[in-house]
Amino acid sequence: MNHTFKLMMLLAALFSFASCSKNNDIGPEQNAEKIRIDEQKTASGVTVTLWADKKDLTVAWNRLYVSLKNTEGAAITNAVVSYTPVMDMTSMEHASPVEQPLYSAAQALYEGAVVFSMPSGTMGSWTLTVSVNNEPVVFHIEVKAAPANTKHTTTLVGTDGISYLVSLVQPLTPKTGMNDLEILINRRQDMMNFPPVEDFNVELTPEMPSMGHGSPNNENPVHTGRGHYSGKVNFTMTGDWRLHFRLKRGNTVIMEDAALDLLF
Repeated sequence: MNHTFKLMMLLAALFSFASCSKNNDIGPEQNAEKIRIDEQKTASGVTVTLWADKKDLTVAWNRLYVSLKNTEGAAITNAVVSYTPVMDMTSMEHASPVEQPLYSAAQALYEGAVVFSMPSGTMGSWTLTVSVNNEPVVFHIEVKAAPANTKHTTTLVGTDGISYLVSLVQPLTPKTGMNDLEILINRRQDMMNFPPVEDFNVELTPEMPSMGHGSPNNENPVHTGRGHYSGKVNFTMTGDWRLHFRLKRGNTVIMEDAALDLLF
């Protein structure tokens, strides 16, 4: 009896260890929060899988992820990965702001982001080239228009004659009360390059157009790195909200009103 009991305990311990090991090795395939967009293979046989946080990619700042596997199915975590988004409008091509991916051990994914500035459709189509150690694969991307009464990215020409893109990073799921606010600002250097802007002073004025009021205790976004500006916005009730951003370089106003619209 004693021998049988010890054997049962040993088997139970081995089963528990195997279960724990499996649960601690969670990759994107087991992560219900990530949506698989597509999969391609490089010329050398590396499997490149593209992931997102949501089913639909929209005219907005979109976080995009990549997982890599070698020909034996093992994860690759030390590759050099880059994104190149291009909109083909037949008569011309242009890119959009991009944040190049870096490997995240917590996500077990390469994590980056793309600002898609217009929807797919009759005007043109998007591709995203993912380069893995200088080997490119091309994903055809469908980008949908922003939901009605929302605008999470905007492009305006400043007083200096330069086009700037202002994009909402958070909150993507706004709530009543104080919210962390983060925006990304890029400038159009040319049709293919949109470097981040790191030297603006940003003033925030929230407005609820349908009710004709704003909100108190907001904090102006300040630059935190790579064109990201972080602050606080107070939504006093649900509904339609417009975030007015005044962009200044020193004391010079570059953009009087870059506005983004949220609805929740």
